[in-house]
Amino acid sequence: MLIAIMCVRNEEYYLPSFFEHIRKYVDGFVVLDDGSTDNTINILKNEPKMIKIITNPITNKLDWDEAKNRIKLLNETYKIAHDKNNIWVLCCDPDERFEINFLKNMKKYCKENTMKAYGLHFREIHNNKKYYRYDGIWNNKTKYILFPLKKNMKFDKVYLNRHHINWFYNDLIDKCELTNYNLYHLKMLKKEERIKRMELYNTIDPDKKMQTIGYDYLVNEDNMLLTKIKYRKKYNYKLIPNDLKKINDK
Repeated sequence: MLIAIMCVRNEEYYLPSFFEHIRKYVDGFVVLDDGSTDNTINILKNEPKMIKIITNPITNKLDWDEAKNRIKLLNETYKIAHDKNNIWVLCCDPDERFEINFLKNMKKYCKENTMKAYGLHFREIHNNKKYYRYDGIWNNKTKYILFPLKKNMKFDKVYLNRHHINWFYNDLIDKCELTNYNLYHLKMLKKEERIKRMELYNTIDPDKKMQTIGYDYLVNEDNMLLTKIKYRKKYNYKLIPNDLKKINDK
């Protein structure tokens, strides 16, 4: 059984096309809503493959407890599906799109008794839906987001005090395998969104405790290199918000 899981807050912009993008490749969704105030909850409730929605109360906090939310989501997903054999999760974000070939082949990785966390190359889409940035740090990002669940999952203590953390639990720390597939991040496509992201993290983490390199690099375009996504590595360009389809399209 393969369940797509995610934590969301005010994601009405990305969610409808995200569900269209991934629905037929998974057995269902378990989602933690972290106090959304837009139409997110209604979108989640109308998803035909939704298994469970976990809700946190609405707060006025700019920040969020990423570690607590993820641990809660993973453990609740195991409780929901504990009577099933071979429970795997695909950890998602609504603003991400998977390479089509990965979606077609990912269940081949979900073998019984395989204790691994499989990763993808994380590609930040820049200025055009078909291009990603690959200079410097931009070419080294990865996310390990496909792995099996088990009873009594444990998480390292450092996990409890950080953003930008791994999804997987302690047993898988030394059992990570990077695939050759790509995961594309749409939120960095527009320059104004990159600026907002930088400002948000500089507010949340002004002393750079969560990320020592800071966040100004998100808007620095010095020596920027963009590469066009190869046809065999593409995601479904039709299943993104409509306004993103038209940005510098060529």
